[in-house]
Amino acid sequence: MKKTIFKTAVILLTAIMTISCSKDGATGPTGATGPAGTNGTNGNANVIGTNAFTVSSWTSYSSGSLWVTSLSAAGITQSIVDKGIVSVFIQISTGGWTAMPYTIGNNSWFYDFGVGFINIYKTNTNVAAIANPGSQTFRAVIISASNKAANPNTNWNDYEQVKEVLHLQD
Repeated sequence: MKKTIFKTAVILLTAIMTISCSKDGATGPTGATGPAGTNGTNGNANVIGTNAFTVSSWTSYSSGSLWVTSLSAAGITQSIVDKGIVSVFIQISTGGWTAMPYTIGNNSWFYDFGVGFINIYKTNTNVAAIANPGSQTFRAVIISASNKAANPNTNWNDYEQVKEVLHLQD
């Protein structure tokens, strides 16, 4: 009995598919061509990666032992402040990128951020006066909470890993 029902179902399915695939009408008009696109790496709408930016304007505090620059960062929303990540990298003399905070000798680089801004600091860990940092190059990567959660094994302090995981372009 089961074999008869199965055979009947297969025959009926084959007949329906054959009938529905027959060509018995005229071809409709060709539709409009869509907009041209590019064949690039898939991006991520939840990540804002900045191009390298160079800062040369600093303000001195604490008798010259602390230097600060403030940057506008429209991509930092309240949602990013509450649950996302902002990573800032400094270009070191060898041309590579190092995550901040970064300390070498008595010189320490660090940052903070809020809605719409990033502050970058350079200080001397022994609180002695230091020279104006001059021209320095940085990158900032702003990452939403959903992207952070989707990449739980990412070392957010390794620029090359962040760049690879988030498909950032230099």
